[in-house]
Order: sequence, then structure tokens, then C-alpha cells
Amino acid sequence: MEFEFGQTDQSDAFFDRNPKFMPAFERLMTVANKCFGREIKPKNRPEDIIFWLGHSSREDYLEVVFLAVHGYGLATSKILRGLYERAVTLAYLIEEPDKAERFVRFAAIQEHRALEAALKFISETEFDEMMGPANSVALIRQRYDEVKSDFGTTLCKKCGTKRIQSTWDLDVAAMVHKVGDPYNKLFLGAYTIPNFQIRATLASTSAGQEGKTKTARRLRDAEFALLNATCILIHVIRSQTRFFSLNLDVELENCKKDFVDMCNTYGARGHFN
Repeated sequence: MEFEFGQTDQSDAFFDRNPKFMPAFERLMTVANKCFGREIKPKNRPEDIIFWLGHSSREDYLEVVFLAVHGYGLATSKILRGLYERAVTLAYLIEEPDKAERFVRFAAIQEHRALEAALKFISETEFDEMMGPANSVALIRQRYDEVKSDFGTTLCKKCGTKRIQSTWDLDVAAMVHKVGDPYNKLFLGAYTIPNFQIRATLASTSAGQEGKTKTARRLRDAEFALLNATCILIHVIRSQTRFFSLNLDVELENCKKDFVDMCNTYGARGHFN
């Protein structure tokens, strides 16, 4: 995977503040490329989904790195939240591989929800023109009808009222309780707080911050998100190497050591344990 930082005043300042980052990043990317840059021939659904969730996590991480280096604190937090949820889901599926097919089938539920929301504003003809024949209204509804019975939940036992459940299995918090470390330690910084940034909230407006205070907060948020993202990627690769027997543990341990000093600056060393 090709990756360029580009050069701006903000990136120059980042590397001045973090002189050890580049060699640590290069070492981590070498291990990540060994993990995700290989040809994979999955034997089953769990192998397929677990690999590609990990692969997407590497892409998320590189976006966080690029934005953090250039000082975009809020943007890094927004991507960090998605990276965290993917990593938690990956860890959960490693513990519950039989649920990988359920994860896949729930996509039809998500597509149908998106369809019904879109049809409040555009016609079915317009939808079909925009989405193409593979995702037409008729096919989305057909796929939904094929799986909806798998995801029904009873709202009222007395009257028998049912609805389609909101998630494919457990919600994120419940999955975090299931998989434990390090995701329970990262929940606040990598999921709860970033949720305020991806929605229309007062917190997302940076109200009350001006000038140097706002700039300092933005840079601090960017680098804190980067540390959290690095921790997550290391654990994602660790889970991949154990699931697929890749023998990358020693190299990952060296990567972890590279970033521990940076974590000490933010009081986050425990995330890498």
C-alpha cells in the first residue's frame, strides 16, 4: 500500500514534536503489510470476514495517521470511532466465529433500512438509476425478505408485537464486555467521546474555544487519537496473527515498545499492555 504524508507547516511541526514517530511508523507498517498485504484464500466465512475487517482497520489507521500529522483533531476522532467498532467486531467474531454468517446476512437489513429512508425523499425509479441493477429496490427488498426472520425480536410477549432488531448481534458495549482488554480501556477515548464529534452536538462545534486554545486542543486531540488508533491496530494485527498463525508476535512486541514512550506523554501506556 502506497502512503505519502505530504509536507505542510503542521506536518513539519508534528515530526519536530515526535522525532521517534517515523521509524516506529515504518516498523509498524512493515508488520501490517506482512499481515494484510498477502494473498488470502479463505477456507470459510469467518476467515473471510475476519481478514477483511482487519484489512479495513489498516486503511482506517492510515487515514488517522495522515490527518493527525496535519493537525486535524476532530477528523481523526471521527475515523477513530469507526476503527474501534471494526476492531471490536473483529475480536468478537474471533471468539464467536459461528456468527460470521449472521454478520454478513445482516447487511440485507442495513440495506433495506437505507432504502426505506431514501424513499421518503426520492422515487423508486430515481433510486434504481442512482444505485444500479445490483442494488435495485426490488433486489434489496428480496434480500431483506430472505433474512428478516433471522433478526426478529418480540417487543411484547402478551400481544406478540415484533420488530427487526437494531444490531446484527450484540451492541458495541456488550461486545466490549465480551472481548475485554484492551477495548474496555479504550472505550471512552476511542468510542464514547468520538461519538460527540460525528453527530450534530454542541461538543462538535468547539464552542468556547478560540485562537491558541483551540489550536492546542486540536493538536492534542489529533495526537491522542493517533495513539489510540495505533494501539488498536497493534491489537488487530495481534488477533490476526493468532487466528491465522502468522508468527508476527515478536515483531509486534517491538512495535509496541516503539510507541510506549509516546503513550507516557498522554498517560495512556496501559492501552498497550
